[in-house]
Amino acid sequence: IVKTATCDTLTKKSKLTYQIGTLPDGEVYFRIHKNTGNGFFSRQWIALSDIQKTIGGIPAGKPVTAIVLGDLFEGRSVNTPGFLLAVLVHEKLLIPMHGKKRSHEPVSPEEFRERVQQLVSGKAKPKAASRKKSPAAKKKAQLKKQSQATRKKKARTVRGS
Repeated sequence: IVKTATCDTLTKKSKLTYQIGTLPDGEVYFRIHKNTGNGFFSRQWIALSDIQKTIGGIPAGKPVTAIVLGDLFEGRSVNTPGFLLAVLVHEKLLIPMHGKKRSHEPVSPEEFRERVQQLVSGKAKPKAASRKKSPAAKKKAQLKKQSQATRKKKARTVRGS
């Protein structure tokens, strides 16, 4: 496993944790690892080469959808193809088609392969998932900081008397 990351599902109802792995021959694999929602999924590893073959079979101008990716899995969960689609969008292997909801088009995988190669060689570190603080969490952190500053000030006053 060269990378573990998180992304939103396409519906943005839950977060997915996914993994990218490689074999010594350089083949790249994806799998869904966790889902914060209730949807079941398969933890099956899927080769990037198989994904590309499947996508390559789609006529030009036709969208890549979760239904197309369904043949890659061993029929356990209808959620898994949609989750994989979300991962491929997050990794910039697919981009949304202009004006079409839940329809995507492929992008050259070269940049992605370069990023994976850097991870494998140790020249790049995977970025941690960014976490945006909610307004309430920001306020709590600010109050904590103020409280610590007040205690330090009181401690200095007590020592100085």
